[in-house]
Amino acid sequence: MADEVRVKEKVWDYRFEADKLLREATRSLATQTGTLAVATTNEGDLYYSGAANILDMPEFYNIDLTRTVLALLDRQDFLCEILSKAVGEGDIHILIGDDFESPYLSQCSLVFSDYSLGKKYTGQLGVIGPYRLHYPTVIPVVRYVSGLLEELTRAW
Repeated sequence: MADEVRVKEKVWDYRFEADKLLREATRSLATQTGTLAVATTNEGDLYYSGAANILDMPEFYNIDLTRTVLALLDRQDFLCEILSKAVGEGDIHILIGDDFESPYLSQCSLVFSDYSLGKKYTGQLGVIGPYRLHYPTVIPVVRYVSGLLEELTRAW
């Protein structure tokens, strides 16, 4: 509960500015999960935070894996292609290992949720980390931040 209050306090001041709101939401998500947080928009924007977090994880000592993950931040088209692989009706989507169809990403997982900012913006918000992520911790944080974005922008 204290973590949720902390996240809400951090993003509250940006609730009327999509750019700053998404920037702060990814920063908060990266801080809370200790992973690389990303957000995409239907306008073609990409926000991320926590790139240095992955360097603390043993899986990312592999330079090819790290290079591939960091290259996703320069290739939003490839990231969006990966995000589109998720199917299902649930609010949280999880891609693990072979779901990526890339040998270098086979040790990764991606936990994300769709979001909308009012009626104008939609996109995905989530985290990238090793496939051994602590899902019982990460999933509720992704769900909360995504829901918070929708709650704060409902009147847009």
